[in-house]
Formats: sequence, structure tokens, C-alpha cells
Amino acid sequence: MIHRDFHSGNIFFNLNTNPYIGDLGISKSATESGDDNENYGIIPYMAPEIFQGQKYTKASDIYSFGMIMWEFMTGRRPFWDRNHDTELIIDICDGLRPPIVTNAPEGYMELMEECWHSDPYKRPTADDIGNRI
Repeated sequence: MIHRDFHSGNIFFNLNTNPYIGDLGISKSATESGDDNENYGIIPYMAPEIFQGQKYTKASDIYSFGMIMWEFMTGRRPFWDRNHDTELIIDICDGLRPPIVTNAPEGYMELMEECWHSDPYKRPTADDIGNRI
């Protein structure tokens, strides 16, 4: 499953505080060939390759997860202090990422940075993340 709009606003908690990913309206099977060329999502959570015309992949959702990790660590949405415009998109494609915080648990920041790697093939898989958390 590829969510295609993964951000903190799509994470919900039940009464036992178990997290669930919601808003699956534009998600697609990972094996389904997506012929649409539309971009979905909130700019700071979108992987740079999406802005460059590539299709959404599992790695695109992993990039989004890295941004969610940053948000959970800082209490702020990525690029909260910037307009979500073409200039931000260009900067993200040029490698801009939120500033690294120093108060994170050991291994957390490394995993987060791997998730938002510019090369989608160098991002960890969901299984890799699950094994490390």
C-alpha cells in the first residue's frame, strides 16, 4: 500500500493510544500501476522525486515518515516558518531538510535522515524501520 498523502494529520489514536494511519482515499496498492500524474499531499511531507515527475512509491511514504519523525521530535511541522510554494519545492529538490535537533534518542536522527534521503533507493524500507524501532 502506498498512502501518497502521509503526514501527521493522517495519524489517529484509539482509546488505548494505539496509532492508526487514516485518510486512505488516494492510496493505491503498491502493485497497481498508477497512470495519473497528479501530485497529492502537503509540500513539506512530499518526497523530492514527486516534484520531479516520478511516481509515488513506498519510498515516497518513507520520506514522509522521516518528516513525521522530525515533527514528533520538535513539536513543529517541517518548514513551519516558510510559505508552501514553488520556492520551497525547489529548495526541497535541492536538498533542503529541516534542521537537525540534538536532543533526540540515540539512532533516532540517523534513521530520520535516512528516511528523507534524496535518493529513494537509499531510504530504509518499512521493515527496516520496524526492526530498528
